[in-house]
Amino acid sequence: MESTLRSYIENNKLSMQDAARLIGVDKSQIVKICQQTYPNWQDKESEYVERLRKAGYTASIPQGIAIDTDVLVLTPSVSRFKALADDLSSPTGTMSSSIGMAIGTAERGKTHASKWYVQENPNAAYVLYVDGATKVQLLRDICEVVAFTRPHSMDGCITTLIEACKYTRRLIIIDEADKLPVAHLEMLRGINERCQLPLLLVGEEGLKTKTDRVPRLRSRIRNPIVLFDRAQAVDVAAYYHEAANIDIDMATATRLAQHAQGGFRSVVNDSIAISKMSKASGLSSITDNMLDKLCA
Repeated sequence: MESTLRSYIENNKLSMQDAARLIGVDKSQIVKICQQTYPNWQDKESEYVERLRKAGYTASIPQGIAIDTDVLVLTPSVSRFKALADDLSSPTGTMSSSIGMAIGTAERGKTHASKWYVQENPNAAYVLYVDGATKVQLLRDICEVVAFTRPHSMDGCITTLIEACKYTRRLIIIDEADKLPVAHLEMLRGINERCQLPLLLVGEEGLKTKTDRVPRLRSRIRNPIVLFDRAQAVDVAAYYHEAANIDIDMATATRLAQHAQGGFRSVVNDSIAISKMSKASGLSSITDNMLDKLCA
């Protein structure tokens, strides 16, 4: 009959030395119990199996932690972003001050929230501004996501957008808008009015500083401006619940939030690293050992 302790050790991909360290005994004792040569080995085996179970190891072969990095956690920041986007894209909403703004330091989840919103809303489109692109190139990018065409001239782009927005309210989310020159922002203000095309500018905090210096732009920005805050422990716990279907305690969530330094992208990257560690060890929960390796 195969030793139950051996099954625990093998299924969880532990070495005999690892098992001895976790249980708190010598490796030789573990070997003898697995070989069923230790005096009264049945009693010791039951005791040691229970210790491993309490440490988070299971009798079955675990598959590790699976992470769905595409999930979106409705943090307060994301909820405010969604409310602003819904307001701008509503067909019954006003076009007065119909340029929205969402700002925050890098890694706060602005891009993730923007792409998620576009996936969920067919009348919203996402454009990533490429630093150095001309005004016409930017307009062509907008035309492509709105009307699936790339007119060669500015006049052609404007005509296309007017026709595309004549019967349907479209929301264009422009990411990395903090890199836009003021001249490009002025052009977008004109497109917003001429084509009745609501815009949501997404970028770092410098975007607000830039628009505040131009009264015609500042007056078109709809309030409230959304600020993406640092990821807190409660947000990290919610992310693991949604992305991995596991509930982590607040001490673990706090360590993960501190390691990510408030960056949502870092939270996601850390979860990928933890998933790999869990699959390598066969564990289906986050252990202190995993956190120590992650934070080393």
